[in-house]
Amino acid sequence: MFKKILSGLGMQGVSVETRLHNPKLYAGETLHGEIRFQGGSSDKEINRLNLQLMTLAEVESGDHESNQALILQDWLVNSRFILPANQSHCIPFSLALPLETPITEVVCRQNATRVWIQTYMDVDWGLDATDRDYLNILPTPTMQVFLQAMQCCGFVLATVDVEKGQITAPAFRSTLGCYQELEFVSVHHFSGFNEVEVSFVTQAACTHIMLEIDRKFRSDQLLTLTLPNQGLVVEQVAQQIRQILGLG
Repeated sequence: MFKKILSGLGMQGVSVETRLHNPKLYAGETLHGEIRFQGGSSDKEINRLNLQLMTLAEVESGDHESNQALILQDWLVNSRFILPANQSHCIPFSLALPLETPITEVVCRQNATRVWIQTYMDVDWGLDATDRDYLNILPTPTMQVFLQAMQCCGFVLATVDVEKGQITAPAFRSTLGCYQELEFVSVHHFSGFNEVEVSFVTQAACTHIMLEIDRKFRSDQLLTLTLPNQGLVVEQVAQQIRQILGLG
């Protein structure tokens, strides 16, 4: 959490700061916090005050790759109000995070996933005020079972990142304009697998999983698996993985 003090263009001394009460949570849970801001040396009209759920996504353009900040969800907190000079204000909020919010709290060799709340105050005839507060998004219980099951099948999580685009399968599709990719590699040198890339699409009752299988000397293969969000057993999920991957 940090605080930006804005100056210039009549906004001298104006500040905005967002405080998160529960920055560690699961996707789909409710984030609680408050926005604190203080007026400057003169009254100002605020066009809008927004909270934005953000992530950093990899964007491919031809042979080049770059990272781009994407808005996953945008909440309008307030609009068209007067911010009196030198007065302090506090607005509490409660926001339900999307079920597909990328997870950040995973153990792997390289985790490029970042998720944060951006506070944006659009000031009429003044310098806009912003604040950024990072979130710690935990894997859901279903994801945790799947990750453990992959370990039981001889795979370790190597890298995690977010990519711009959409996952589309016959039974499901992603909705946020980006998707998270978890890359697994086999602990066995002669397994026949280069990597297995996994993406989750979480819904209220179940979690859809897309697996992109990269085998040595063979073309890539896309497979899907759907798990209920209750009553899972690691060994049973591991057996399903072994079956769809053709493991002995």
